[in-house]
Amino acid sequence: MTRDNVPAPVQQPDPAPVPQQPAVGAGLTAAIGQGAVQGAARSITDRLVDKFLTNPPDWLRALWHALPKPWE
Repeated sequence: MTRDNVPAPVQQPDPAPVPQQPAVGAGLTAAIGQGAVQGAARSITDRLVDKFLTNPPDWLRALWHALPKPWE
């Protein structure tokens, strides 16, 4: 057999990595942290919306009336 007829060695594929399970309680801690951030952001947003929609400052009212209305 000559060198040209020797088949090339086939490399076996690596096995797929085994997915790691999160530690017990890790998901709960992350969910609590995310909920706290969302709650804080929601309360800040609610306060800003209440403040600016019920009694907007003069500069905001002037800016709103100065902008061209797309429906006109």
